[in-house]
Amino acid sequence: MIELHAHDCTAWIDPARGGSCTRLSRYGAEALRTPAGAESYQESPFLWGTPLLFFPNRISQGRFVFEGRTYAFSVNEPATGCFLHGTLHQTPFEVTGRNESAVALRYVATPQAPYLSFPHAFTLELFWRLAEDGLHQRAVFTNDSSQNMPVALAFHTTFRCPFIPDSQPEDLRLTLDTSLEYSRDMRTYLPDGGCSANYTGKEEMAAGTLIPCEHTLSRLFRMGERREMLLTDGRAGLRVRYQAGNTYGYWMLYNGGSRNYLCVEPQSWLSNCPNAPFPREQTGFDFIAPGHSRTYETCLCIEKV
Repeated sequence: MIELHAHDCTAWIDPARGGSCTRLSRYGAEALRTPAGAESYQESPFLWGTPLLFFPNRISQGRFVFEGRTYAFSVNEPATGCFLHGTLHQTPFEVTGRNESAVALRYVATPQAPYLSFPHAFTLELFWRLAEDGLHQRAVFTNDSSQNMPVALAFHTTFRCPFIPDSQPEDLRLTLDTSLEYSRDMRTYLPDGGCSANYTGKEEMAAGTLIPCEHTLSRLFRMGERREMLLTDGRAGLRVRYQAGNTYGYWMLYNGGSRNYLCVEPQSWLSNCPNAPFPREQTGFDFIAPGHSRTYETCLCIEKV
């Protein structure tokens, strides 16, 4: 575990588990759900810190076609018949640089050591940096292969509820910048072709009055222009702010009915994007040309209201 310090903030970065940030603390607040040890991941590897997802969310039957090539991954969620999230969240990353407030990590897939059945060589670099305005994360995918490489990224960011020791889950209010909600087949959790700009909770999320613990949440949204989440404890006068760069386009909101955590996941593409019942240009489908890179950025901070 690598510990970063700056501007009264502490962050823990775990190179052994995909470079996940497993702790962010400031002003006595603990923003993220921090694992107690290896046994915590037995409950779910995705409900602690900021697990890296590649490819994110579900791909039906683990298959899609791009430029005439079939990409096939093992179905690792038999109940839905889907490939889910990939394995980079539990893959060790190499530490390539560090100081007191920043760390750089790298994962390299080669023809000799490929990532699952993915047929492209690539490099994924992660950079974490504590600054006055928060914990900045930059993820850079580089296509090291000779063909266009499909790419998508998400982080299953899991917030602690409450994030102040003396508070209660009922003290939290969620503000989430959204523009559309996608309906899904709740047997497979895949988009079913429906979407709406008028959905339950839209006004509450915009106004910052939604109480997450009062709802069982599993919802998929297109981001609004601000690409921002606020989780506010008004009684304590603190909030967590999560901002996503413009290479992200979607939020997955999930708590599984729990009062103890809230997942707010920035995703660069819609779930099942290559096979979804929408044109690919409307679902965030993306690829990188040989020798080129794509950058994804977020910033996570704890601030006074």
